[in-house]
Amino acid sequence: MRSSLLIVLLLAAVGVGLGLRSWLQAADGDPAAARLPGHGDRGAAAVERQPAVAASRVPQGHVYTGVAEQPEDVNPFTAHSLIAQRVLSQTHDALLDSDPITGELRPALAESWQPAADGASCTFLLRQGVQFADGAPLTMDDVLFSWQVARAAAMPLGFVGAAFDRIAGVDVLDERRLRVHFADVDYAAVQAVGENWIVVERRWFLDRVAELARLAGAAVPEVGTAEFALLLGQIDKECGPGTGPYVLQNRPNGPSTWSPGQELTLERNEHCWRRVAMPGCWNFAGIRYLFRSSPAALDALLRGDLDWYSSPGIDDVLTTRPELATAYRRVEYDYRQLGVFEIAWNCTRPPLDDARVRRALGLLLDPQRVLEVFGGHGVPARAFAKPGSPEYPRDVEALPHDLARARSELRAAGFGTEHGRPLRIVLLAPEGPDPIRRTLDLFADAARQAGIDLDVRVREWSAFVAEKKQDQWDGLFVMQGFRPWGDPYDFVHGDGADNAGHWRHPDADRLAAAARRELDPGRRTALLRELHALVYREQPVLFLLHPRVTLLLNRHVEGAEPGPLGLSLERAFVAPARQRR
Repeated sequence: MRSSLLIVLLLAAVGVGLGLRSWLQAADGDPAAARLPGHGDRGAAAVERQPAVAASRVPQGHVYTGVAEQPEDVNPFTAHSLIAQRVLSQTHDALLDSDPITGELRPALAESWQPAADGASCTFLLRQGVQFADGAPLTMDDVLFSWQVARAAAMPLGFVGAAFDRIAGVDVLDERRLRVHFADVDYAAVQAVGENWIVVERRWFLDRVAELARLAGAAVPEVGTAEFALLLGQIDKECGPGTGPYVLQNRPNGPSTWSPGQELTLERNEHCWRRVAMPGCWNFAGIRYLFRSSPAALDALLRGDLDWYSSPGIDDVLTTRPELATAYRRVEYDYRQLGVFEIAWNCTRPPLDDARVRRALGLLLDPQRVLEVFGGHGVPARAFAKPGSPEYPRDVEALPHDLARARSELRAAGFGTEHGRPLRIVLLAPEGPDPIRRTLDLFADAARQAGIDLDVRVREWSAFVAEKKQDQWDGLFVMQGFRPWGDPYDFVHGDGADNAGHWRHPDADRLAAAARRELDPGRRTALLRELHALVYREQPVLFLLHPRVTLLLNRHVEGAEPGPLGLSLERAFVAPARQRR
């Protein structure tokens, strides 16, 4: 039903969406990160704390500004990039979201929820008095519209698929209550469904599809048909009015706050229910995303035009421009969705289907050298889990950096000059900034010393995606983001949506499925720890680094501190004398 959410926070450029700043998803106060709850690592932060301000005295105003990658699609049904998720999290709401301070589930468009004891369903009670940005009231029909589109299975879904893939059916109990039946018992079902069920204005989308049908000289199709899905999928530069704190204006031949290739500005939604229900939240007058190259972004920083700035060489910037410390504070932290740099091996292509070869490749890189390349901002990785989580496989012996042993194990697998058969590997990677290039150089040098014939193919983003789909590669260099609830199923199960290397192991499939169904946290942790240990021994991916966010935040911005879900803007503000219009 949905497109694959490799949430590959891929390193195409130093941008926000799918660039290196993708692994800094919460770097600019990304509410998309705050949309999803998790467990385990609470997101340790190293920041300068600022005093709290009473909600009744929080200043309103200021256009919060940073540099981002331009989204290609902001349709709530089909969008999947991180920058699109960020924009939509600021314009639309889901049934539930998470508290950015505690990380716990909390009400959103549903004011309460009641899971069934057996985990098979959950009943949601809708909030009263909610309006869309155009003033239209939120109704049960609006809530159900997303499910009707998804249930038709007539189009690939974006990140909202994380909700609807888990649903078997929906019962409307009255005008405010609906019961969602899950497709399977899943410990994360309430979280995944509640926080990814984005609610759109049904009438707006029906009118927009009807308009497109008339322009095409066709009859207006019914919801759920392939014809409706085809037209709905053509809406990629509009998201319609939502119930979130901001609104994107971008109607064809109408008012627009999106200048392609230049900037996108979200304006304040004066109908937002949150500012009434939670006084002192979402105080900015707008949020502006500038589309700039790395040099232009640095120029904007030096002029003081930015509220936040992120770059792999941020410490070098501070060293060469010490005056920036007067206007900006350095912030470094972790958060739950920030995942792992890895090389995924294509386990359908010999000899990468041989675990002996994969383990030999795991001996090539020195983890400390990789950490140095990233300026020390991270932790060497062993699993699709946070190092601080209880399921992390700490007891598994880490593979050493040992080129001699790598050559020996490759010889045992039948590769090497002695056999007249060197191991040949095609490594595919997206273009990226200096740390990515240097990591690839480290691997290439180690491969050469181990007698491996390595072909590194670095591609710009669109070419990378196209070549990845062809599967004519042995290794795929990616940054894999984590599910906020900590479930590695999609990465390690043979049918997992983000199992890029198509690895399949019967014990991994069994453990991943059992952990997903296990409702007891203690037993689930034991299953996951066993699963992560198995994956590390089998090495379907070469784990490299768990990175950390580093950024410069304008000292004018107050009330924005890292939490378990990242740096949230929910309570942020700027004093009137320092505000940008």
